[in-house]
Amino acid sequence: MMNCLHAFSPIIGFGVNVVCQVCCCRYITGFSVLKSIFVGFTAGMFSLLIVELYCFKQLSLSLPGNAPSTFVNIVTYSALGYGYFHFINLGETARRIRILRELYDSKEGLAMSEILERYSAKEIIEKRMNRLINNGQIICKNDRYYVGNPMMLLIAKIIVTMKLIVFGKKSEFT
Repeated sequence: MMNCLHAFSPIIGFGVNVVCQVCCCRYITGFSVLKSIFVGFTAGMFSLLIVELYCFKQLSLSLPGNAPSTFVNIVTYSALGYGYFHFINLGETARRIRILRELYDSKEGLAMSEILERYSAKEIIEKRMNRLINNGQIICKNDRYYVGNPMMLLIAKIIVTMKLIVFGKKSEFT
């Protein structure tokens, strides 16, 4: 039974992640989606580590002998969390998804001029810049923009590194 629990600890952690993220979004007023994702991921990782420690204690396992399987469980959980983050992010930010939803909702369809009116580049950049400023991710001084909270910059660097490792290039456009 303990071996099963140990094997499924990434799934347990992922379940905690999703439940916490959904609860934060639905029941905590003013909680941003990004914050809820971080809280969910942290709670899930904490749950995974508790399950791992419980299994070690119950099975009297030694850390050196089982470190590889614990490492694999942490990496597996992280990959699940990463995929979940992008699943949520896709529905929240992707213009393609929004355009498809709007086309689906429009019984008469939309003309290209109507779509361009809804998605002007200037308006999109203004909304993104305001969101970055409101979240403290960038700051504006004397009409110049600078990195504020570097957390998203760190995440962006991690994503670029992962793309470089997996695809051998920094972007799908290069």
